[in-house]
Amino acid sequence: MDPKNLKYFVAVAQYGSINAAAKAMFISQPQLSHIIKSIEEDVGFELFQRTSSGSSLTRNGEAFMSHCQIILNEMDSLDRFVSQVHHQGSRLTVSMTRFSHTAVCFNDVCSRHEEQENLFLRLREDSTMNVIDDVYSGYSEIGVIHHATRDSSTLMRNLEAKKLWYIPVAKFRPYVCISANHEILRGRFVQALDLSELREYGFVRYIGQYEDFFYHISTTSGVVDLNDSPKIMYCNDRLEQLRLISTTNFYTIGIARFPYQGSSFNIANIPLRDCPEHLSFGIIMKENKKLTEIESEFVESVKQRYKALSKGEPRIGEAAPAE
Repeated sequence: MDPKNLKYFVAVAQYGSINAAAKAMFISQPQLSHIIKSIEEDVGFELFQRTSSGSSLTRNGEAFMSHCQIILNEMDSLDRFVSQVHHQGSRLTVSMTRFSHTAVCFNDVCSRHEEQENLFLRLREDSTMNVIDDVYSGYSEIGVIHHATRDSSTLMRNLEAKKLWYIPVAKFRPYVCISANHEILRGRFVQALDLSELREYGFVRYIGQYEDFFYHISTTSGVVDLNDSPKIMYCNDRLEQLRLISTTNFYTIGIARFPYQGSSFNIANIPLRDCPEHLSFGIIMKENKKLTEIESEFVESVKQRYKALSKGEPRIGEAAPAE
């Protein structure tokens, strides 16, 4: 169970409605429903009685609620404590959504400063919502997130309410990530793939990231919820995901190629057909924050890397560049 999801359970309990809680927490109703369902599956009992008028706590839900409030209060105290330490020397604390390009930027900065004394570096990978919470709480000074362009207004309201800055970086079209030896590619050139062609194959996704753009994809035929795929493989980290895709006919959704993808994992990136949606990347930090030298170095590295990747992106309606 992800402790950070407990705040969404508490919100539903307080508002008495998943719809009302979703609006207050700046996420969609389906996303919040997935989170609550996941918590109930983890604990093994129902937390809410669902009626046409809303959601009320069960007896077990009420007991669970009291424990959650204690845990969330302690988590807030811990975040405040962590933000007050390690202030001497160079300090770079980053929370990011799971993308190799961001991790490469962090690793490059670490490499350039490895001989420096009094150095504190920390990278955390999580969902977009949790990255925002990390920066808001002070656990991390900088966040790098991605989101669907259709969700921009909701995201901006969330960031404004938390007094966080958002620096737009780049936009990308979604790609299908599959093994270069995938049976769907054998003997033919594939310029683009439709989600319907992939339904019989397993979908690989990260545990706990129900709100991610890649699981709710807008197509010209409507929104496709990949959480409802008939075959789903859950994984915890990027390396596990890449190894699984490279050795099976499973697939996932991603963006442009990253270093060593072809040589180490033999994975192909193929544009998703009939998908008008784009994926936006941005950097977040607290309002009026003054970046340190090492933080500025990281931020600039992220900007330059994603902008360089976006230059190879085709315009809407154009075919993707050849791999």
